[in-house]
Amino acid sequence: MKNSLPKSGTASSSWFAALKHSWQATLRIDRSQLTAFQAIRSTIGIVLPLAIGVATGHVLVGVSMAGGAAILGGVGLTYTYRARTRTMLLDCLGVALSAFVGSITGPIGWLSVLVTGIWGAGAGLMVAISPSAMLIGLQSTIALIILTHFKLDPAHAAIQAALMFAGALLQALLTIVPSPWKSTTPERVALSTVYQKLAAYADSPNEQSRQQARDALLKAQSTLADSNPQSQQGQIFSALLADAEHIRLSLILLSRSQQRLAQGTTAQASVVEQLDQIMQSAAEELRKIANELKPSSTFTNSPTTRPYQQMKEALTALRQVARSPDLEDSIQQALVYADALRDQLHRAKKLAKSWKHAHRYSPLSIRSIPRQAHLQLHSTWEILQANLTLRSATFRHAIRLGVALALATALYRLLPLPLERGYWIPVTTLLVLRPDFTTTFTRGLASMLGTMLGAVLAALLASILAPTQGILVIVVAITAYLAFSVLLANYAIFSVFITMEVVFFLAFVIPQSPLTAAYRAIDTAIGGILALLIYLLWPTWEHSQVLGNIADRLEAIRLYFATVMECYAHPDAYDESTLHNLRIHSRLARSNAAASVQRSLQEPKPHRTDLELAQDVLDAAGNIVGSVLALEAYLLDNPSHDALPAATGFSNKVDEALRILATSIREGHPVTALPNLQEALRTLQAGKSGYLAQQASRTDLHFVLSEAKRIISTINAISQLLSTKYATVKVDNQRRK
Repeated sequence: MKNSLPKSGTASSSWFAALKHSWQATLRIDRSQLTAFQAIRSTIGIVLPLAIGVATGHVLVGVSMAGGAAILGGVGLTYTYRARTRTMLLDCLGVALSAFVGSITGPIGWLSVLVTGIWGAGAGLMVAISPSAMLIGLQSTIALIILTHFKLDPAHAAIQAALMFAGALLQALLTIVPSPWKSTTPERVALSTVYQKLAAYADSPNEQSRQQARDALLKAQSTLADSNPQSQQGQIFSALLADAEHIRLSLILLSRSQQRLAQGTTAQASVVEQLDQIMQSAAEELRKIANELKPSSTFTNSPTTRPYQQMKEALTALRQVARSPDLEDSIQQALVYADALRDQLHRAKKLAKSWKHAHRYSPLSIRSIPRQAHLQLHSTWEILQANLTLRSATFRHAIRLGVALALATALYRLLPLPLERGYWIPVTTLLVLRPDFTTTFTRGLASMLGTMLGAVLAALLASILAPTQGILVIVVAITAYLAFSVLLANYAIFSVFITMEVVFFLAFVIPQSPLTAAYRAIDTAIGGILALLIYLLWPTWEHSQVLGNIADRLEAIRLYFATVMECYAHPDAYDESTLHNLRIHSRLARSNAAASVQRSLQEPKPHRTDLELAQDVLDAAGNIVGSVLALEAYLLDNPSHDALPAATGFSNKVDEALRILATSIREGHPVTALPNLQEALRTLQAGKSGYLAQQASRTDLHFVLSEAKRIISTINAISQLLSTKYATVKVDNQRRK
């Protein structure tokens, strides 16, 4: 991973590299994110009220309703059925309320500036809650800004808000009502990806494939968190996700056993060969499960591919293989892991086949599992309260966004611009200004580039067609469909078509299409440049948060490790729900830290030393988690294990060491003396005698010791990394003096 870090150089070259990356991201097209089918419904939601309004002579009513539908058009392209329903209904309320407030405050200049700033700060703060909350905040603010140019009294403002609410609700219903048979597509796609990544890990159990499986699990957990866990299909999908987690743990254990046995003599070659066959057969089964969960896919019964039967044959051969006494324990453990994996695959395969016929299956036939959701320790209100401090990057972004929108609104009201066109300046500022450098500059470049091109094309098309209202409806339909189809694939192309759509849409009330197109391009350029300038003057650099995110990662691992070891000391303490949540917490912390490092690499003038340290510590932390996962997987496969009281003392020492390392990283000071981990290990090893006379107890302790040594080695490596880093900093400071 170090090779991905930028080479040190001048500030100008760093800025050049960062802007080059933004430019490349602007031009990148993700074909997998094309939404051609979903765009049909979003387009109908806009065109239907518009066409009816034109046909009945109530053009302004149709435009108002179509405007509400247009704001919500992009929401129906993503999310699970349940989350999409909730988000769109809340969005309807947010858009209607914002439209009303914008309409009545628009005629009062100073009040409009103040309210726009407040709405912008609120939208920025909603980033802390969830992506759907952020979307509701953004779209509500857009509705407020656009409606500020209407000079309406409260009664007419209420009518305008009601029309937009009706249009937004129509869009929501069109997206929600026809979709029951498609309602599980996001869940199935996410689960299919998980099983595909698990198959890749079984094929090649390395760190990269393990991370990819972990990331896929995190995304699937996020997706299923918004699904309906009470429905029979929801319970099947939750069970499939839980089985995927257990399969991953079994694969980790089986891979560890294979690696240990492969390091021995030639006599173990047949054992390793059978284990490899088991892993390959598991990979084939996982691919079949993944295929069954894909849309329009079914199991294929190939006579030449019998992975489940091959796994049974390999297990039989492994039980019959000649072995030396010193290998007996290791092979028996490998058999336990392989048997557990076989059973898990068999269950997952049955579940994957059953989701289509969930009504035939009783929910009672599916074991109770923890609720698949994000680890949310606080309610929405508590999350907002926690972020109401300048120490929060989200709160600082919220203040910056509010100030930026207030400035943009004041700018177009002070400039000699007609109100019906100047509001595109704050709208563009809102869409461009994001919490991080990369998204802000990528979105800014995409918006300005796409808008300029879209304005030119709209002006040319308008001059050629000289469209009537009927033709305008058709052109709006085509451009809206194209815009929604590419929204997630490429924002620059989306900006081209959305600009054309807006120009022709406004032509119903402002019949100056070529001039409107030019105005839109100019105002978008002003808003985009303003957003970029505000970010440069008031930046939120990701590299300042990297080490804090790495420290959070170590803290999450510390809690996870301590809980697992408590289960070894006290077997009755095992609680699957608690450990499930701690795994999610650890996985989220890892995802946040990795994303933070990657965003930092794309910023100008990155702090190379800190980023190298962060990446090294992040990689090392992954090794610790691998051992903790193996320790927990052992508990799952050996629920009747004996108590290991000595595990408590070792756990306390490791807990203290991880706490010291996390504090050192977070506060930026050298590592204080770590506890004597080798002494703690010797104390743990002493358990081989005395009360641990039984064979089962010796086996348990042997496994714990093997993972404990890896954990100690990794902790010492992290400590050495930090010591080297701070020694380098000290030398550099002395040279400067």
